Amino acid sequence: MSWRVAAFLVACAIGTHAVLAQTQDAATLASWLDVPAAWSRKVENGVVAVAPNGLPQGATLVLLVEPATKSNESLADAYAQALRDFGPWRPVGEPVEQRFDNGWVFRLGVGVATLEGVNYTAQTAVARRAGLRVRFWVLADSDDTFNRYKNAVGNAIASAQDITHPPAIASAPSGAPVKAHKPDPAFGKGVSGVYVGIERGLSASAGVGSGPQQVFNQSTGRYETSNTGTAPQMRTQIDDFAEVDVFYPDGSYRRRLPIRGLASDVDWDRRQQKVLWGTWQRDGSKLIVRRGSYTTSYTIESDNTLTSDRGRPWVKLAPSSDARLDGTFARDDFRDTGAPRLTLRPDGTYQEHRNFLRMVGSPWHLLEPDADAMIGRWNDAQFERAMSASSGKYSFDNFTLTLRATDGRIWQINAYVPAGEGLPKPKRLVINGRALLRD
Repeated sequence: MSWRVAAFLVACAIGTHAVLAQTQDAATLASWLDVPAAWSRKVENGVVAVAPNGLPQGATLVLLVEPATKSNESLADAYAQALRDFGPWRPVGEPVEQRFDNGWVFRLGVGVATLEGVNYTAQTAVARRAGLRVRFWVLADSDDTFNRYKNAVGNAIASAQDITHPPAIASAPSGAPVKAHKPDPAFGKGVSGVYVGIERGLSASAGVGSGPQQVFNQSTGRYETSNTGTAPQMRTQIDDFAEVDVFYPDGSYRRRLPIRGLASDVDWDRRQQKVLWGTWQRDGSKLIVRRGSYTTSYTIESDNTLTSDRGRPWVKLAPSSDARLDGTFARDDFRDTGAPRLTLRPDGTYQEHRNFLRMVGSPWHLLEPDADAMIGRWNDAQFERAMSASSGKYSFDNFTLTLRATDGRIWQINAYVPAGEGLPKPKRLVINGRALLRD
């Protein structure tokens, strides 16, 4: 089942409780929502349906968000109603509740949801603060798919804390051409620059799509093999993942690279992903970062690295300048022979295989033809045509991979070569947060 079909079916059920008009677009209903730029958004019955582009064949991952509404019910009652609205639900373990100093409180749990007779790894979450309620539902075909995107989903749920009141109506994209942008010459000097560090998060599994499992049959008194992916079985583990911080010379801060890299229009990026922007200032050997309601700090080390307040090192990346890359790259987590690939050649040409950009990119990375004006109005056929495979010339500069297709399309997407990798043949390349390996 495709994510579009799954989103429609679930949102139709949940949407009977939504109070927002469907005529508003997804960006308006949840302008605060922190999801990767490569994820598509649609509105079904007042519920925002979000999903990553380029899911492997047969995979499903849908995040459903009911935007902020007024509610005086208790958190427990709101969570119970969210489960009822989701449909058949088998919980896996007790829900977790977390409170923050800024007044927001969250309740979330993992379980198995059944939709049209099919079991899905699922998550339900409710966030509340001062009479406002936000609800989230996640639907994945398997534990593997759920955990592949768990960090992005966790960030999306946590971003509810950036709501201070029901969101105002956002202005529509102007459709004006994207201006060329040259980074500040001071960028990269001193402590400014791009840093990569390792964050740590907790993943949970519901036992769906993970193969046969041994289940105790109370009738026979024996353990028996269940059908694939039907038995809830809670598993938790601590996972590490790479994260990026950008410190601009003027004191601006961005979590992760801008959508279109540093060669893009910074003002455009701020409008699209304002929740990821903040400020930084130096206080002796400390860097103090403020982003929304969050404050964190880094210690400046003598070897041009930073240490986070969690004791983790952040390494500064060397900027590229018209660098050449050589090799064929595929996602680290999706490398079978039929997986999408991108070939970059020393002569500055590229070839996209099996719709690689649909896996790592999104319409926001398409500059031409006039993507900013078109995105909100694309139908499915236009989307397929705009996101189809391409070939042409490329450049790699200022943490930006620019692809100029022979048919006139121009893509601009954030990218970097991890620390310790040599050019022009790095073993690893990160495009739009996706870790790639060279064949």
